[in-house]
Amino acid sequence: MRRLLFLFSFFVLGSSSIAQITANSPYSSFGLGEIGGLDHARTSGIGNSLGTAIDSFTLNYYNPSSYNSLSTGNPLFSIGVSSLISNFSEGNASNTSSISSIQNFAFGFKIRKYFGAAVGLRPYSRKGYDFANYEVIGSDSIKHNYSGTGGINELFLGLSTNIFKLKSTQLSVGANLGYLFGTVENKRSSTIVQDGQGITGGVDLELLRAKSFHYDLGLNFTHTFRNSHELMLSAMIDPAQNINASYSSGRYFAPDVNNSFAYDTLSYSGLQDVRIASVPRFTYGVRYNISRQTDEDAGKKLNNLLAIHASLSTADYTKFTLPFDTSSVNFLNSTKYTLGLEFIPETDFINNKPITKFYERIRYRVGGYFAELPYQTNGEQVTDFGTTFGLGLPMVIKNSLSSINLGFTFGQRGVGNQQSLSETYYGINIGVTIAPLGDNWFQKRKLN
Repeated sequence: MRRLLFLFSFFVLGSSSIAQITANSPYSSFGLGEIGGLDHARTSGIGNSLGTAIDSFTLNYYNPSSYNSLSTGNPLFSIGVSSLISNFSEGNASNTSSISSIQNFAFGFKIRKYFGAAVGLRPYSRKGYDFANYEVIGSDSIKHNYSGTGGINELFLGLSTNIFKLKSTQLSVGANLGYLFGTVENKRSSTIVQDGQGITGGVDLELLRAKSFHYDLGLNFTHTFRNSHELMLSAMIDPAQNINASYSSGRYFAPDVNNSFAYDTLSYSGLQDVRIASVPRFTYGVRYNISRQTDEDAGKKLNNLLAIHASLSTADYTKFTLPFDTSSVNFLNSTKYTLGLEFIPETDFINNKPITKFYERIRYRVGGYFAELPYQTNGEQVTDFGTTFGLGLPMVIKNSLSSINLGFTFGQRGVGNQQSLSETYYGINIGVTIAPLGDNWFQKRKLN
């Protein structure tokens, strides 16, 4: 009963907190917003190589085939918090903004020998922008202000198992089944500027409420060589599928465009049921582990591990449209490349805790990424590139697998033209994984 109450409290807190997720980017004005949340603390340190961060210490809901890699009888509770500071510039104008939010709540566990499962709450898309332009008509100057808020979240349940598991080779597959919910809002207000100010004008308001099932798939293949090196190949698939939603739009006259209670309705479409075809996404990853034992002072031996991660992600946005969108936005194919390194001085730090120092138990991570985004500015495709580093700090109490992950990102988005919109951003990501002490769940008890 205590465990059920803990889980219930865990997800009630998560649902109320993650609903506050937003974005702070003009690029989120397109479509459903920016897909996914901010960076994950565990994977951001290795260049956001998502598919191959698989071990008994990590609850990786990006690749659902990872769940059966968790330790038997030791559940993991995971929570992530992220902050992003962005500086936008276009010509001589610039603006700085920041956001901080809880990114995910998840609970994972292994069932018997070959199965693993997870349940959690994560962001599917996020929208947050606010910018303006001016139009001169005759002797009047009209200010158009564009803003958007909201996000779509996903409550998911995942399951994974081994297709086969031999002494040195195994193939695991998994799937997440989720339910999408949430609201995104797009707003345009137009006012006549007089004496540098103007609050009377018209407002166009669009609301989209998602209520739909969603699924994604994952697999990973692992082979251990005779020299204890290990190769992992992974794939994550988010197939094209329909997202059910309701849509409404309205046009209003407003004595004060900043006061929604004063709006006078000119036209309103009413709620309409719509289906949005999602963009298929594929991610392929590879990881190579190099293990070795090194001799230290006083005969101490350390079990080192160097892990090399790389991935390729693709998404075809060229045919993406919204059924109610009359704009002529042309999206492009999106491709992302990542590379990351992780070094662990002592992998068996639980058993060797008495003879190891704290810095020898830390996981050290560094990485980078380059992406071609589906957006274009002045006919040029927007790119996103950055460098990352991170730390994994184990909390060794008895045989606990609890840990704190820190990830840091520095990146830039734009087309390389000083006169076009560009973004320089800094990300700080903190993740906490809790393994309750002394708990052996899903294990048979025997009476003496």
